[in-house]
Amino acid sequence: MEEDETQAPAATPTDQPSEKVQEILQLSEADPSMLATPLDGTNASAAFDWGLLGNFLVLMVVCAVTAHLLERVYRRCGFSLSNRSDFSRNFILLSCTTMMIVTIVKSSLALSLGLVGALSIVRFRAAIKEPEELCFLFLAIGVGLGFGASVGLGFLSPEPYIPLVSFAFLTGVLFIRRQFTKADTGGDYHLLIASKRPQQVGHSAIQEVVLKHSKDAALKRLDESQDILEANYQVHFDGPEQLESCRKFLLELGEGLSVSLMDNRGLGN
Repeated sequence: MEEDETQAPAATPTDQPSEKVQEILQLSEADPSMLATPLDGTNASAAFDWGLLGNFLVLMVVCAVTAHLLERVYRRCGFSLSNRSDFSRNFILLSCTTMMIVTIVKSSLALSLGLVGALSIVRFRAAIKEPEELCFLFLAIGVGLGFGASVGLGFLSPEPYIPLVSFAFLTGVLFIRRQFTKADTGGDYHLLIASKRPQQVGHSAIQEVVLKHSKDAALKRLDESQDILEANYQVHFDGPEQLESCRKFLLELGEGLSVSLMDNRGLGN
């Protein structure tokens, strides 16, 4: 009786290393230090780039100081009618935040694209009343951009000094403009005149006084009835003296006359 010949199962190539192991072995042959012990606290501290962190901290301090100087320049040289003191308090935070964001995203294209997407959803909503405020906001953002792009380049490169030179130049221009620019004490106003006795004080007498005591006047609306007369003018006064003179002569026209003035540019804070 012949013994049944049993076929042994085919041997699997378990003795062959996997592709990942082969890759690690090849890298270890090229660099034997890869097979060293894992990094402990001392090795991790040595591998940390303390120089880059120090460069970032120094530039952050310089950015904050520059933004503080920009705040003082805006309070001194600005012509805005709004409360410049409250508005300029945001310059330091805006510049330092811009520097931080630029430092984080400048080395990563994915983070840069993500930042663009975030800004398209969350937009900077500030109550901008005058173009001068927008210009100073752009200058504060530019300071942060300049210092953020200079992180890691070292102080021997010209990049960290570009924001400082630009700030010094623009500050000088603002101070020169402040010295040679005469502040306009006049302005455009909406002048509303109401007469409760139109038979005594008519529109002709009112218009004569307005044209005589203002630099420029244009009648915008006239409402007249038997009981009341209302005239709305857009006028320009050279200064407070001319404004006060016009108001005084209007009130001297007769009893029952009221005068109301409103700045054409709106009321500042």
